[in-house]
Amino acid sequence: MDSKHEAMLKYLSKYPGWGAFLRFNSVTDELGNVSVQTVYSNQWEKRYIGGHGIKRYDFAIVSMAPQDPGTSHANADRMQEAQNFMEWIDEQQRARNFPDFEGCRVLSIENLQNMPNLAGVNAAGNVAKYIIQCRVRYYE
Repeated sequence: MDSKHEAMLKYLSKYPGWGAFLRFNSVTDELGNVSVQTVYSNQWEKRYIGGHGIKRYDFAIVSMAPQDPGTSHANADRMQEAQNFMEWIDEQQRARNFPDFEGCRVLSIENLQNMPNLAGVNAAGNVAKYIIQCRVRYYE
């Protein structure tokens, strides 16, 4: 039996754009690192009599990409690469292709923002951190 975390890791590993091993709650500022970071959630959105209802599983994707000092269009390209993941999430929602949360019925997967966040650049100025937040809604 997979936990929700294991199910998410398996599901997100299917994204064809990852160029590296997909980590879980672990990331360094090395180029190419991509990690699924849990966001405290698993909270009730709606709770029904009998202990069932709709819950949320929120997560963030953290991606470490090359950073240019601004002399080329490389940073725009990196932002688009992150945006491509968000488009993949939208495609999965339209196709109703969801992670397998055992014992639950997944209702949706969605982006929680309209573009990736540039969350910072390392001290050397050559690695940028992009963050994308998403939500899975499920009935338990």
